[in-house]
Amino acid sequence: MTDTAKTVPTGELTLRTLAMPADANPAGDIFGGWVMAQMDLASGIRAAERAHGRVVTAAVKEMAFELPVKIGDTLNIYTQIARVGRTSITLTVEA
Repeated sequence: MTDTAKTVPTGELTLRTLAMPADANPAGDIFGGWVMAQMDLASGIRAAERAHGRVVTAAVKEMAFELPVKIGDTLNIYTQIARVGRTSITLTVEA
């Protein structure tokens, strides 16, 4: 287990989902795009709660994959509001 796997995520648990075979390549690794889509869903949930209305994703500043997600893994996504502007909300997201 790496040091990264031992760290406690910051923020609020916003979404939990199960990685299924349809979301994986033949080696059993879950596609990064699927993980990113789940993170986007969690971000939308958290931002919409804060905005009390509709929101859209305008940009993703950075994304780094540290560990693979396998079929059958439960993906937990944590979100934290980093900044609230007049027309934008910046979130930090960890999965």
